[in-house]
Amino acid sequence: MTKSQTRSGRWARRSVVAMGAIAAVVGVAVALPTAAAYKDTSHARTDAVPAHVTPPFQPGLSKNTRMVDTGIGLGNDGNVYVWGRTDMGINGGAPGAGTRNGPQRVPLPENETVGITGGIYNANSLSTDGTVWGWGTYAKRDGTDGAKPGGNPKQVRIGTPWNGNGELLDRILAISSTEYAGAGIRDDGTVWHWGSPVGYGGTSGNGAAQLRGLPDPAVAGNRPVYLKGAYTNFFVILENGDVYFWGGAGGSSLPKNTNGTGSSATYLGALAPWMQQNVAEGEPYIVAVDGGINMGGAILSDGQVVSWSRSTASRTGRGAPISPAIIPTLSGIESMQFGFTGVAMLNGNNELWGYGASDDYGKFPQRPALIDTDVRQYGSGQGYYIWQRGDRTFWGRGYNPQGALGMPTGTTSTNRQISWDLEVIAQ
Repeated sequence: MTKSQTRSGRWARRSVVAMGAIAAVVGVAVALPTAAAYKDTSHARTDAVPAHVTPPFQPGLSKNTRMVDTGIGLGNDGNVYVWGRTDMGINGGAPGAGTRNGPQRVPLPENETVGITGGIYNANSLSTDGTVWGWGTYAKRDGTDGAKPGGNPKQVRIGTPWNGNGELLDRILAISSTEYAGAGIRDDGTVWHWGSPVGYGGTSGNGAAQLRGLPDPAVAGNRPVYLKGAYTNFFVILENGDVYFWGGAGGSSLPKNTNGTGSSATYLGALAPWMQQNVAEGEPYIVAVDGGINMGGAILSDGQVVSWSRSTASRTGRGAPISPAIIPTLSGIESMQFGFTGVAMLNGNNELWGYGASDDYGKFPQRPALIDTDVRQYGSGQGYYIWQRGDRTFWGRGYNPQGALGMPTGTTSTNRQISWDLEVIAQ
């Protein structure tokens, strides 16, 4: 496994205009799926992100994280919590940083967080005022691009470090991350990204920059409604159903023969047969995309799953071929979350399913299998999977040297109840 690895007052005054923009995105996104059961709670869709100014928000395990030794979740109190490895700035400079720790609150503005996402050793959060905060080990990865006194979280600015004179990145509706970079959808339909290196979806400069290459969001059908950071690349789905990507350095989540594009978005032609504009009326089409190392998948509007690999059949969940194709043994899937070498998926019956490569650190089988039942929420780290059952207990399996899955440490190949008290993020 890889180891390197305010303007809130102004926001409130323009809330009527901003909420109108949000409603435009939400209305189209809700109309996309043809299957009434489809939820897509696992990814950063703008229709799943709480409205600014007056949440509700959905607390729980982070659905958009690539952390290796740390668990991260959003509390019912609107605060961010981390556990397992909390040193190296991962707990935002809070007292008691270390390894094998129970939940610690990250010192962000209290009760004001509505979304979180993480890379390997850095994290970003989305605040109620639409601004983005960053913290962790490497300032170039979380968009702050400068040393932070006490390791405390700082707000991401446009074109400069957090302590520069660039404008704050605001009006953000949804955030996600690859291993080393982050991105967000703004209320005007533009996409902004930050982090380093460029090949992982980041930028070549400081702070955040607007993503190039997407169609004009002012044109009907072109607004992004979905954002997901995979291993080294991001995926975006527009309201018309077209899928774009950027990033994609070695070992990416892109289909074979699709090359990375650095910091400019490109239409993902390999998935064109399943995009909404290319299928017959009433036929299923892509509503979610994600991926790990040399593997990826897409959920269709009827709950089927398309999978692919850049390397071996063990990464497809169905054997050969490695080019995109439907997994015949899966149906009714409503959400998914890839780790490094495997994927967890939830269906409409609250059943957690999963599959992994032959080297999956999460110890999932190579063909889709039922992992657990009565599952209410779940997430994936780089090499572990974690979920909550209906009785509010938390369970997990996989890579656990620093306590992301509680104590004792060590990789576990079977489901195990997590010893930490995670009630604050329970659903």
